[in-house]
Amino acid sequence: MNEIDDKTVKNATAGDKNAFRLIVLHYAQAVNRLAYRYTADASYAEDIAQETFIKAFQAIGRYQAQAKFSTWLLRITTNSAIDYLRKANRQMAQSLDEEGAQREITDHSMDTGDRLDLNRRLSDAMSDLSDVERLAITMKHHQGYSIDETAQVLNIKNNACKQTIFRAVQKLRKQLTTEVSA
Repeated sequence: MNEIDDKTVKNATAGDKNAFRLIVLHYAQAVNRLAYRYTADASYAEDIAQETFIKAFQAIGRYQAQAKFSTWLLRITTNSAIDYLRKANRQMAQSLDEEGAQREITDHSMDTGDRLDLNRRLSDAMSDLSDVERLAITMKHHQGYSIDETAQVLNIKNNACKQTIFRAVQKLRKQLTTEVSA
């Protein structure tokens, strides 16, 4: 990812609103793209991106240049997306409990029952992963981040990142194959 210059970041940490506006313009696409990876919905991703920049603006004075600025910002994005998904999952569970509603799925290559079952199985399998495992899988396999970039965002060492991804894949594989054979 193309980093913004240090002077702009320093100015923003000192309270320069124009410098922060430049940061938003520079990173908006990357933040939105990451948020979209979590939600697969453009409007939700925009909400998460907006929340990310609000949080970043409020916390910019605490940013320390020990890590790349993009790493710090993408970590805020990741946390915002997780918060959003947790809230959405709670609301969806309540809705399903209260109304017996089912989510609409637009993929017409499978019948509705199969799609709902597949979505449920994948969702259940992903929810059984730890937050770090879920983030590592999402960043590495869905967003195309390198091990180095993923490890930096997760604030873990490269070998730990590799082990986390391997462990998550093994858990998913075991759970999904167990459910298929059951």
